Amino acid sequence: MKTKEKEINGVKFTVTPFHVSAALRLKAYLIKTLGPSIGQMVGALQGGIPTSGKAEDIGNIKIDGAALSVAIEKLTEQLGEFEFLALIKRMLENVQAQMVIEGETKVFTFGSEGMFENAMDMVFEGRILTIYPVLALVMEANYPDFLGVLTSGIGQQIKKMVTTTSEKPGQTGGSAS
Repeated sequence: MKTKEKEINGVKFTVTPFHVSAALRLKAYLIKTLGPSIGQMVGALQGGIPTSGKAEDIGNIKIDGAALSVAIEKLTEQLGEFEFLALIKRMLENVQAQMVIEGETKVFTFGSEGMFENAMDMVFEGRILTIYPVLALVMEANYPDFLGVLTSGIGQQIKKMVTTTSEKPGQTGGSAS
C-alpha cells in the first residue's frame, strides 16, 4: 500500500490506505451519511471542487470555516455527537501525525488502541480546523475518485452551487472564476 504524506499547519501527516473491504464499507457509509449535507459541504469549498482530475488537488482545497461549520452542524444533526466522533475516529484510524513539541519530535498514531483521544488532543489542540484538510488527505489516499463520484451523482445542482459560492446574496447567474 502506498502511503500519502503532507504537512498541514506544521504537522506531518501520513495516511496508510485502508484495506479494500474496510475502504468499501466506509465509502458506502460516507455516501449514505454525507448525502443530505453535501450541498453545505460543497458550499464550504472556496473556489469549488477541483476539476483537474488530479487526486492531489483534493488535499489543497481551501475551506470556508463558517460555511463548513454549518455543514458539520447539519451532519451532526444526522449523526449525533458520539456517532460523529466515531466517524472521525474511523477515518483517522490509519493516520500518523509527526510534530515537534518543546523541541522533541513526537509521533501520534490515531489508530493505536486507547490512544485516539490523546492523539486528537495533542495534534489538534489550538488548531481544530486542521482536522478537515487531514480528512481530505484521508479521502485522497483512499478514494481519489470520491469527489468526482459525488459531483457526477448530484450533477448540475452542485455545479451551480460551486459556481455561485462567491456571489453575494441577491446576485444570480454569474459564475466564479
